[in-house]
Amino acid sequence: MKIGIVNDSALAVAALRRALALDPSFEIAWVAGDGEQAVQMAARQTPDLILMDLLMPVMDGVEATRRIMSATPCAIVVVTMDLGRNASQVFDAMGHGAIDAVDTPTLVEPDAQLAAGPLLRKLRNIGRLLAGRVAPQHRLTAAPRAVAAPRLVAIGASLQTLNS
Repeated sequence: MKIGIVNDSALAVAALRRALALDPSFEIAWVAGDGEQAVQMAARQTPDLILMDLLMPVMDGVEATRRIMSATPCAIVVVTMDLGRNASQVFDAMGHGAIDAVDTPTLVEPDAQLAAGPLLRKLRNIGRLLAGRVAPQHRLTAAPRAVAAPRLVAIGASLQTLNS
């Protein structure tokens, strides 16, 4: 799987490179230092997946995700130092098409496999999903067939008490 990395921190990029090196099925296609570079690089060479930081100069990860998904869509996973503290931006990026989010692995952990575990598990799962997709030019087209309208069931309840 070809992966683009978008992060302005040399330490974070090093941690991501170290994590991705643990699995030979991952290949780094390019590294961008900000969102604007990522949009340009994705247009030139769209990877299978982009690891997108949120807080960067020039253009943040939310806007870069929006632009990439509108011009050259691909899988985008938000990778940030603190998911909890950046929850609002994570949800904004997911609203524009990012498919998941994970904390950046650290270089402090002596066991690289342990530090990279959450990221690698996500990427492997996404890789399996991407492998099952059919490329747009190879999709079979068939005449539309009649489909029964879905049934909707709604249930309502109230905890309000009545005063007599």
